[in-house]
Amino acid sequence: MWPKLPPNPLQLLWDGAERGWGALSAGMNNAAGPGPSSVQHQQQQHLQFNLPPVGGRRIVRMPLPLPLASISSSSQSLQPVPQLVGNPALRQKQAEARKDAPQERILISEVEILGVEGELKEVAENALRTHPNFAYTLSEVKQDVARVFNTGFFRACVPDAVDTRDGVKLIIRVTPNDEIRGMVAMGANVLPNSVVQDTFKDLYGKTLNFVTFKQAINTLDKWYHDRGILGQVTDFDIHDGIVSLECAEATVGDVKLTFIDGKTQQPVESPRTRPEVILRHMTTAPGQVYNLKQAKRDIASIYATGLFEDVNVTPNESESSTEAAPKLDLTVNLVERKTGGLGAGGGLSTQARSEGALPGFVGSFSYNERNLFGLNQKLSALVEIGQVDKIFRVQHTDPWLLGDKHRTSRTIQVMNNRSSGAMVHGGMEDPRIMREDVSASGNLDLVIGRLFAGVEFQRPLSAGWAGTLGVSGQRTTCLGEHGHHISLDRFQVPLTCSVNPDDDSQLSMSAEVGLPLSRSWLKFLRLRGRVDKPVPLLGPLTLHLRGRGGSVVGDLPPYEAFPIGGTNSVRGYAEGGVGSGRHWLEGTAELQAPLVSVLSGSLFADWGSDLKSGASVIGNPAGLRGKPGQGYGYGAGIRADTPIGPLRLEYAWNAHRVGRFHVGVGYG
Repeated sequence: MWPKLPPNPLQLLWDGAERGWGALSAGMNNAAGPGPSSVQHQQQQHLQFNLPPVGGRRIVRMPLPLPLASISSSSQSLQPVPQLVGNPALRQKQAEARKDAPQERILISEVEILGVEGELKEVAENALRTHPNFAYTLSEVKQDVARVFNTGFFRACVPDAVDTRDGVKLIIRVTPNDEIRGMVAMGANVLPNSVVQDTFKDLYGKTLNFVTFKQAINTLDKWYHDRGILGQVTDFDIHDGIVSLECAEATVGDVKLTFIDGKTQQPVESPRTRPEVILRHMTTAPGQVYNLKQAKRDIASIYATGLFEDVNVTPNESESSTEAAPKLDLTVNLVERKTGGLGAGGGLSTQARSEGALPGFVGSFSYNERNLFGLNQKLSALVEIGQVDKIFRVQHTDPWLLGDKHRTSRTIQVMNNRSSGAMVHGGMEDPRIMREDVSASGNLDLVIGRLFAGVEFQRPLSAGWAGTLGVSGQRTTCLGEHGHHISLDRFQVPLTCSVNPDDDSQLSMSAEVGLPLSRSWLKFLRLRGRVDKPVPLLGPLTLHLRGRGGSVVGDLPPYEAFPIGGTNSVRGYAEGGVGSGRHWLEGTAELQAPLVSVLSGSLFADWGSDLKSGASVIGNPAGLRGKPGQGYGYGAGIRADTPIGPLRLEYAWNAHRVGRFHVGVGYG
């Protein structure tokens, strides 16, 4: 906490005027003499004690101390350097010496207050403890005059000592403070004027009282302190009833990042984390008023990234800092931690029901990186392999997507999972009820394959609340022990609801709509369709017929046009080599035959066309690049069923008799 103003601002003036009491002391000593000549001399001397006037000049100047300690992610506290004013021990020693000195008592015959009438005079009289016809020392009289002064209503107290026949007459001439008619706050950039006016509203139209005035200033200082703002009222002027407050609020000059080696404590020249990743977490920026609570929140936000072992902010007084406009330069010290690693392990699956040398054993391998490319992006990969169960998962998270001001994060996940279906479709526990009509080929172990992909967006809404929007898709396949597709179990019961046991044909349709909620948003309707028809032939041969198509109605940017040609389209062409259009149609015929184990071979023929819609795309990008708009290709390839999905290696020729290799993942 920075130092406060003195309990009474005018006490500084009172202490500075101690020398004026010397004349009063001499006058009171002369007044104690017995002769008439002493009385006449005292009246001519007209002793007085006059305090410096208050109005129209600055009374108190208290500079705003700047914090020289740091706040960190561990302590998150700030201890300002204490401000030492004067020598309290010397002052106490001098006061005790004066107190021990013997003082003569003087008879006070009368006490009179001059300069005010009414309520203020009554306030001054009630503050006095000096009464007529009693003897007092000089120190006691000084204390009494100080009591009048400390009521806070007077800017000057002038004591006179006049010798009379009955003793000394004490006259105190007071000058009241001005009446407060208005209030102005200078240098208050974050202190609202409404707070200033509400604080002093009860003082308007009344004689200025420094006691209540100091309480009001303390209220403003507390407003700064409660909000963690480095600021306070440092000075005030009073002129013609208008009070001018001067506020000092420390602003941020420069923000510098320093990366420290955790072992040597020396600066790191080439840190892994990019500076923009750290600065985007800081709401404290150059030119802003320094706020301690805001700085703590910034430290917590940076530390929450998980990239650093320690984060602390060290404020230093800027070279351009002045008493009226203090300024701080902030140095953010960061100690990076290790953010990536490899892992391997093994264990037993509680759901294992297979048999063999190591039933239920699962081996795993993982990789994690929390600071990919120095952008605080997270990448993780996991592979688990057992006798039956297999998992392959890749996940990427961008915690702050494209610098979005709302701090939107994005997570993409792809997973291929194969697990045993024995829990539902396992063997019979009682061999006596085994079906005799189940062939040997019908006793194959069932494996459930799931291919999952999803994307999730998350955005903080308020304290403790966040909004999440996600899209995911899953494709489930029933496989036999050799990796081939099956649709019936050992009792010839359907395994899925999406196909007919006698027909593995599939038909899928999708629609995507763009709503113009803003003028700059697109308005469109995109339709897609796909049909697959397997036709069993002689023996293990299967002919797969596949057709795909789509159309867009409404706005269509060129980059959203349907590309035709490539590994998963018309093979024999480069990606998009046939063309791109508003409408699109493709057809494929593929003859497949199993080879050995998980390998199978295929012969195929593809055809695709943009249905003469290439010119309807803005700029006709396909036509300008000489793409034909339609074409065909044919070739052969092999496919291997792996834990991450089918891998395809194919060679195809296009309509121009030009061949090329294609490598793909999936069924095409």
